[in-house]
Amino acid sequence: MRLNRNDIVGLTVLWVIGYGAAIYASKPWMTAWSGAAFAAAAAGVMALRLPKRRWTAAVLVAAAACCYYADTDRRNSTALPAAAAVASQGSQVSVAGTLASPVAVDGDRASFELRVSQLGESGSEADAAAGAPPEERVQVSLRLLSPAEQSAAAAWRRGDRLAMRGELQEPAAARNFGGFDYRRYLRQQGKHWLLVVKGAQQVQHGPPASITAALTSPRLAAERLLRTTDALRGYLGGRIDGIFTPGQAGFMKSMLIGLTDDMDPDRYAQFSNLGLTHILAISGLNVAVFLGVLIWVLKRLGLPKETYLLVAVFLLPLYILLTGASPSIVRAGLMTMIGLLAVRKNRIKDILQIACLVGLGLLIWNPYYLLDVSFQLSFLVTLGLIVGVPRVTALLPLKNAVLRNTAAITLVSQLVSFPVSIYYFNQFSLLSWLANAALVPVFSLLIFPAGLIATCLGLVYVPLGRLGAWVTESGTGFVFRIVEWLDQWEGFRTIWPSPSVFWIAVYYLLLAGICGGLERLVRNRRVQNEAGTPQLDVLAPGRSMFSRYRTSSAAVIVLGLGWFGLLYYGYTPDRWNSEACVDMIDVGQGDSILIRTPERKYILVDGGGTVSFRKPGEEWKLRADPYEVGRKTLVPLLKKRGVHKLDAVILTHEDADHSGGLQAVLEDIPVETFIFNGTYKSGPQVEKLFRTVVDKKIPLISAAYGKTLRMDNRTRLDFLAPLPENGQIPAGKDSHPAASGSGQLAFPAQRTAGKTGAEPAPSAAQDIYGSTDNPIVLENEQNGVSVVFLLEMEGTRWLFTGDMDVKAERRVMELLQSRNSTNEAHGTKLPQSDNGAKEADGTENGTPATPGIDVLKVAHHGSKTSTGSDWIGYWKPRTALISAGVKNMYRHPSPDVVARLERNDIRVLRTDLLGEIQLLVRSGKIYVRSVLPGKPAVSGDS
Repeated sequence: MRLNRNDIVGLTVLWVIGYGAAIYASKPWMTAWSGAAFAAAAAGVMALRLPKRRWTAAVLVAAAACCYYADTDRRNSTALPAAAAVASQGSQVSVAGTLASPVAVDGDRASFELRVSQLGESGSEADAAAGAPPEERVQVSLRLLSPAEQSAAAAWRRGDRLAMRGELQEPAAARNFGGFDYRRYLRQQGKHWLLVVKGAQQVQHGPPASITAALTSPRLAAERLLRTTDALRGYLGGRIDGIFTPGQAGFMKSMLIGLTDDMDPDRYAQFSNLGLTHILAISGLNVAVFLGVLIWVLKRLGLPKETYLLVAVFLLPLYILLTGASPSIVRAGLMTMIGLLAVRKNRIKDILQIACLVGLGLLIWNPYYLLDVSFQLSFLVTLGLIVGVPRVTALLPLKNAVLRNTAAITLVSQLVSFPVSIYYFNQFSLLSWLANAALVPVFSLLIFPAGLIATCLGLVYVPLGRLGAWVTESGTGFVFRIVEWLDQWEGFRTIWPSPSVFWIAVYYLLLAGICGGLERLVRNRRVQNEAGTPQLDVLAPGRSMFSRYRTSSAAVIVLGLGWFGLLYYGYTPDRWNSEACVDMIDVGQGDSILIRTPERKYILVDGGGTVSFRKPGEEWKLRADPYEVGRKTLVPLLKKRGVHKLDAVILTHEDADHSGGLQAVLEDIPVETFIFNGTYKSGPQVEKLFRTVVDKKIPLISAAYGKTLRMDNRTRLDFLAPLPENGQIPAGKDSHPAASGSGQLAFPAQRTAGKTGAEPAPSAAQDIYGSTDNPIVLENEQNGVSVVFLLEMEGTRWLFTGDMDVKAERRVMELLQSRNSTNEAHGTKLPQSDNGAKEADGTENGTPATPGIDVLKVAHHGSKTSTGSDWIGYWKPRTALISAGVKNMYRHPSPDVVARLERNDIRVLRTDLLGEIQLLVRSGKIYVRSVLPGKPAVSGDS
């Protein structure tokens, strides 16, 4: 039985379908044996030429692939003896093994992969009795305690023997819905444990296996080869550093050899916003340019075609290794090698067949490649270019061949990569088409070859390499300025929620239908013009050319409308969902709450923040791209959930664990209104935050007792704090500053809490907020002036408290009780929002503050300085939410506060135990779900 070209393509598609079925519905009977039986049955059906054999064989092949993936996934489990028990106890273990990856040193952290050979719970070296299999790999995170340890760790190489003592941990799972799952990420690489080591003094370093031993062991030989490749890659990176300027070297290392450690994060973000990261990631584009330069050089050396093709085939594996051997570069390299051998033998017929063969082989080698975003994008774009570009080129009405081909390649690559891009990255720039069409040829034809030539010249003679680098940098500098200019057009950025797999499948089917329909229309018109309608009527009586043309046009229109409708739905899939929701996002030791109203208004309360405790002289500990919760966690989650804009951002106070993450939010997501407590805390982080608010002309509103903000017909916010200085309820206009039309603020003098006293703001802050005629008074003790508000939404009541302390709680209660008594004495009711006087800044006067609430956001992460007994007794909440980091240094929440809440029969939900907590509001009832195991329930019934 011989497979034809279509069979290879079909087999690959069926294999992918089988893998997909196993991912979503794995069963115990799906084993390697059952998979082999299905595969044998498929071969038998085809060999015996049974009726309907192709459909039967297709089902059997998909079933075989399904079993193969399920069996592989089931066997992907730890082999370390008693490792789970050790990890659950948190005790120290001794581990010995072989360094199986380069060491990544970043500030005071070093990370690498260790292939474990021995593991034990005592002794300076691992106990041989533990006898862990040599193929078990663990991820090691080493905390460095000094610059000397930093240098020592950077000198370790793949293949070195290491023995160390540390804590064996299970990798962290995702703690937010749709968040990054580190445990799953490592598992797909065959790693199940994280070894945390404190100090390089806990590591004993030994030399690698000898060359003689490597000659007798394929695994040791492979390690020796990769060790040599790492050294060569490091040498090339050092030479690039030596010939290019610091601002350009990181970019060149990323583009030429795949070393991304020194890539400027801001520049990478600019490329990412415009959909240009494929230029920085090593992929088929790099292979094509490398091969073009290589063949051009070999031709100039006078080598015949058969020879230079063979030389290219042998050099490509070295280039793959030098660039890191990612799935995308492996795919491109293998396809190119097979294609070159076919050209050399004059047997090349179908590049689509080669692509499918390579893809099928890689998926059989490692089924988890199917889940790798670089593999997905690489193969989908490649297949799209192979199948789509010739067809689209024929459809475009451009006469210039170069422009027509460029437009076809850009159009196809953008359309094909779009669903996968929004699934993983949740953004798409409308300028991406222009940026790719204009800049990709510049990079591929000029900058990449020039950088490659400059590096080669630098290997021969450094001054000559610097001259080549100077020429290259002239071009890259110009391109960088274009990228920066395009990135400034923020209005062209769109945010997309992650679509479903079904949506993606329908997208590709409709796109293929539209392309096929247009191709048929063009073909019919061409035949009509050449042959004439009468002749066609004879060939096809009863159906005129006009009839066929009209039918094809109608089909294309219907498919096109369906495609645009699908895009419209994908952009806002919750457009008709009137369900309200409050998400307490797990941002570690901090607060961040996303509120979605019944009419799809979004309110973000605080943004978490990463608090740094660096001391002078510890600059060496800083990382090249430090973790920042807003950029790494909060913004990706908001985009993944399809938050196109935030109707209001409420900063309860300006401490770093509440305000730090908002900087990234303001930079990446449109904000309609920014509400804060009307004070200013000195510091560069807060200054930058408010400068961004003013620069973006976001209305800036200060909250105060007695103000009400209506978000929609079923949602209102009544502000209870900050309180007025004299304890009197404000009447009429807001006594706090509000944004003027120019975006500048004039702050009246205000009190300063605690013992700090009144301090005039620095001139920089005055420049941000307004003129110096009304100096700003600093408020460095922010907890007592937190924004506190009562949310009434869809028949439920919620109290958000920031980090208010007991003293502020007492003042709020006294003021509310005083006002309630006054209203009762005069026989009046509390003013409702419908009767409130609308303020110029969009708020209203009047604060309905009757006790009895459904949910209380516990202040200050459950600290003992907040949430007193009187406060609990006044509000009588049914559920309490506490946002705190796992094993945080402050030991929040306080056991006394938790006990106090539980004594009052209040259900306590904590992010440190449950991860993100989502509370859904349906018909006056609140339903709770959490990321980590917890019992969903109805919290309250209004």
